[in-house]
Amino acid sequence: MADVARVVATVLGDPAPHIGHVYELTGPRAIDMTQMVEEFSRALGRPVSYVDVPLDRWESETLAKAGLPSHTEKHIATMARLHRENRYDRATDDVERLTGVPAQTVEAFVAARRDFYLG
Repeated sequence: MADVARVVATVLGDPAPHIGHVYELTGPRAIDMTQMVEEFSRALGRPVSYVDVPLDRWESETLAKAGLPSHTEKHIATMARLHRENRYDRATDDVERLTGVPAQTVEAFVAARRDFYLG
């Protein structure tokens, strides 16, 4: 979120050079769920595991019970499906190119929010 905020501030600070451009804001590298839990584990200093729950079960048992507006629920379900299909499996340098600061890793993001994740 900090990466996105920096990009937005950069674009809004001088919008003219960005008109007509599309930026893909990603982390510094593409990772799968196994790599993601490894980064979470390192950041939190404790084991974290990944359980592959079937998408339809997750939608009906978890997402539907979250009390989100319908459009938000559909958006999150679509993003989950696209992740499962590896449609987000890419990395760009757009964050660094636009802001001069490299995109944050999952590990760094989680480590900065340890209290949130550990309670």
